[in-house]
Amino acid sequence: MRRLIAASLGIVALVPAGVQAADLPPPPAGPAVYAPPAAYRTVANWGGFYLGINGGVNMARDQSTFSFGGVPFASSDTALFGAVGGGQAGYNWQSGALVLGAEADFDWSNAKGSISAQCAVAVCGPGATATLEHDVDWFGTARARLGYAADGWLAYATGGYAYGRVALKGTATAGGVSASLTQDATPSGWTVGAGTELALGPNWSARLEYLYVDLGTVNYTIAVPSAPSLTDSARVQMNVVRAGVNYRF
Repeated sequence: MRRLIAASLGIVALVPAGVQAADLPPPPAGPAVYAPPAAYRTVANWGGFYLGINGGVNMARDQSTFSFGGVPFASSDTALFGAVGGGQAGYNWQSGALVLGAEADFDWSNAKGSISAQCAVAVCGPGATATLEHDVDWFGTARARLGYAADGWLAYATGGYAYGRVALKGTATAGGVSASLTQDATPSGWTVGAGTELALGPNWSARLEYLYVDLGTVNYTIAVPSAPSLTDSARVQMNVVRAGVNYRF
């Protein structure tokens, strides 16, 4: 018996190690471990300074009240529409999923709309008419941002100060006398909105944003020779939808 055991051990010792390992069953597979996409793993922080560009549309509303010699005689609610484009700069502070930020932007705009009004002879004597065009030439905002970050996304609400350039172009007639004019005003108001950003890599992100902008009421006085002045009180409200890209430093 001792000889048989010794012979068996000798045979086992002579078998190559690779053959022994090949004959063993594979180890059982463990549970799969999820790994997020590489872009999300490398963009974990929205904090820091950033610069970007944007473009979109401006769907504005012009509510005008016309007065002749201080007496209101007509009102108009007109749509203004056009493209916008510009840039933004800001800074974010992040704590966990909470993101706080401050941003300023400036956009050129070609939103415009035409307004017409006529005063009855019984109200204005010889009668008064006005054909006007309101243009939003540019606007800017300075806003705070409050956001929530998850994976490669950032959703945020925003609000703050707004300002812009609103131009008035047109012709007014009273008592058979006409006057043409071009006037500019730079009113200021407020804005609120919301948006979302998607991380594209360690430094780049794409965004989609909506802003409601109220520039308040602008008063234009149109002097017509030999007649009382015609006044246009216009309230300009804008709905701005923009897409853009940011680069974080």
